[in-house]
Amino acid sequence: MAEGDEEMARKPKTPPVPKLVDDDGVREIFATDVVGAGVISGCISINLAAHRWSVAEPGKNPEVHRALVARLVLSREAAVQLAQSLANLSRAGQPDDAAKGKK
Repeated sequence: MAEGDEEMARKPKTPPVPKLVDDDGVREIFATDVVGAGVISGCISINLAAHRWSVAEPGKNPEVHRALVARLVLSREAAVQLAQSLANLSRAGQPDDAAKGKK
């Protein structure tokens, strides 16, 4: 066996990523706040809330409150993917180094 062949034989093969199916029945969640995050059994848990108006009694003004709208639980791998996606979004629209005059 050639040296390159041995190295390839030792590397674990990454399983292919399954096809993504876009299900129109999946509910969309809108959140205005992240109200908590933690680690539960090795998974990342994120609590999301949205501002809501209370139903006012006659003669009173409605009040804004925050309502919990989702508890997102991610594997560590999914949490890393989310962090990378958010980092990429934060860089989107930012001028690159060449545009800033850097070399």
